[in-house]
Amino acid sequence: MKAIKHSLIIITAMLLLFSLLNYLYPLDKARLNKPKSTLIYDKNKHLISVKLSPDGFLRIPLKTPELSNNIKRITLAYEDQHFEQHFGINPLSIVRAVWSNMTNSRKVGASTITMQVARMMHHKPRTLSQKLIEMFQALQLELNYSKEEILTFYLNNAPYGGNVEGFTSASFRYFNLPPSSLSLSQIAYLTSIPKNPNANRPKKKRDINSIKNRLLRRIYKLGLLKEEDYLRAKEENISTDIKDLPHQIPHLRAQIKSQEEVYTTIDMPLQHKVEELVSSHVKELKKYGIYNGSALVIENKSMNILAYVGSQDFYDSRHGGQNDGIRALVSPGSTLKPLVYAKALEEGLITPLKKLYDVPLFIDGYKPTNYSKSYMGEVTATEALQFSLNIPAVELDRLLHTKSLYSILKQANIYSLTQPKSYYGASLTLGGWGISLKENAQLFAMLSNAGVYQEASFLQNHQSKSQKLLSPQSSYLIANILADAPRLNFSSSWEYMKNMPRIAFKTGTSAHAKDMLTIGYTPEYTVAVWYGNFSGKASRPYNQTYATGLKVASPTMFKIFKELGKQSWFQEPKGIIKKKVCQDSIQIGSCKESVEDSLIKGVKPYTPCEAMRAEVLSYLIKNQTIEHFSDLSSHSCYKTWKNYKPLITNPIHDKTYTHNRMLPKELKKTMLQCYSFEENQTIYWLIDNEEPILGVSAQPLYHYLSPKKHTISCLDEGAKMQTINVFLEEW
Repeated sequence: MKAIKHSLIIITAMLLLFSLLNYLYPLDKARLNKPKSTLIYDKNKHLISVKLSPDGFLRIPLKTPELSNNIKRITLAYEDQHFEQHFGINPLSIVRAVWSNMTNSRKVGASTITMQVARMMHHKPRTLSQKLIEMFQALQLELNYSKEEILTFYLNNAPYGGNVEGFTSASFRYFNLPPSSLSLSQIAYLTSIPKNPNANRPKKKRDINSIKNRLLRRIYKLGLLKEEDYLRAKEENISTDIKDLPHQIPHLRAQIKSQEEVYTTIDMPLQHKVEELVSSHVKELKKYGIYNGSALVIENKSMNILAYVGSQDFYDSRHGGQNDGIRALVSPGSTLKPLVYAKALEEGLITPLKKLYDVPLFIDGYKPTNYSKSYMGEVTATEALQFSLNIPAVELDRLLHTKSLYSILKQANIYSLTQPKSYYGASLTLGGWGISLKENAQLFAMLSNAGVYQEASFLQNHQSKSQKLLSPQSSYLIANILADAPRLNFSSSWEYMKNMPRIAFKTGTSAHAKDMLTIGYTPEYTVAVWYGNFSGKASRPYNQTYATGLKVASPTMFKIFKELGKQSWFQEPKGIIKKKVCQDSIQIGSCKESVEDSLIKGVKPYTPCEAMRAEVLSYLIKNQTIEHFSDLSSHSCYKTWKNYKPLITNPIHDKTYTHNRMLPKELKKTMLQCYSFEENQTIYWLIDNEEPILGVSAQPLYHYLSPKKHTISCLDEGAKMQTINVFLEEW
């Protein structure tokens, strides 16, 4: 009775001591869940990439369904036969180990699986004090977790050689199989590794079959393995299948930060094909001094990214292959013009066949020009967009005021648009800023999705906010305009366009041909392609031809669409009507020239007075569309136009003119031309401090200017004046 009492006192004291220590030194549960590796899958749930954990280990957690009976019984039979019975510490094993270590030279361990888990939490040297700490923490583990959870902790943290930790990691690394697909022999071999990872892990000329057979024989002799299972496993000749870990889609890998299984929307067969197309085309473009390329494929309805090629070769360090051309800011060139035209259709500024003017234009010292350096004069809105003319696009954007391209981009939350509208000015429409290829592609996918903008993602089951930025009607009309671009204009890509389905696409070429883009879309897909140099270096001419978005990027886009297979075309939405519209340059009285056009129902076409800038009026007068400015006196905008300052069309402001000094003055005269918008067409030329020279609006006047800077003014009868500066040099 006294002995029982003493035992109870001892047990109570031990429990109190444990409770106190447990309170003072709580179990650090965070150490049980070490940083994990990331497994990345494609849309068909095939493993395509593995990222090591942040601390550099291959550490793949074992899922509960993968903890098979074979894994469990082999592990327990080899590591801890009494795991289910003890409370974290096996007193009999400790006594046996102490006796054996005192009487034999061969050391015997007494660590249970629970104690091994405690040791794995710290990885400290095996000393007596550390062993006592492990025993204490084993008790804590048993108090906080179930046996199955503790076994899972062991299988997830056990060392398997090198930087491989965990049973699942070893299964993938050494056999290229998930745990659920392992044979009994393979399980037995993997179970043997943690005892001595460096001695047992796979190496050249290492007989892993003898290792697994020793373990199987031991378990069999303990009566923990049926004879038929033992014999079958013993006869199986296993070999490791050590391969490099999959590391596909490297640019996307770099974006994935989560330590878990990540299921992407990437279509790997398509991804491989697009990678091949971009890589092979870059090799062809080296003659232009172009060394980088990127491509993106979006499934429009789901906004899933199916292919993501950040560069021609991730491992091309010489040309910065690790840069991501899909996220990098590049000039959009002319690719955003369709958005301007779409909004102009909605606001009634244009219809597809309305006349616009491609004439020289000056905006606060900025003079936009076309890529060809020439002007087409009077064109329809359709032609202006198809030929990617700069002046009409800039003018329409100006007339949209608060609904301009800037407003659309702001609503779409384009992250690189950080400055106020005034900062960008007219150059925003022409690509004088940077936007990522991904965001640009999303804007084109918006046109495919009836004007609804949404971010694209490479993650399955993603959800992003959608917002309507354009109408289904304007989106449809723009798609038809872009798809029906004159074929002669695209002769360089004709071989790739033959037998292709209808594709709405727009090309873009930045200043100095640094960035070349083509973005195309159908109801099903959007494809964006970029070529250039991550270094920012401009391309160079080859055989007197220059790289352009059409010539360089379009072929790749067409080839990708060919890989995507059969495409459909957009159904005309409700709200589009056919109606005759007037095509007169300036309608005075009844319309003289009309044409049937497509209009958005409820939108009344109109031409604001400010659309007819001084440059347009001077063009109409010069081409005798208007014989005299006073002919417009009955027009409702006449008073507005009459307030225009006179327009000097020659010489050009801030331009330098050079003459041969040996020529006589008569041959070195400069042509002066100015248009007045007064009924009285008399004008006065004021050159520096000289006497005024009488002139007539629109009529050229030739005058010798000495070699220096000159200030030239044109004064009309209404006392309005325009002033320019020019420079004359002689050599």
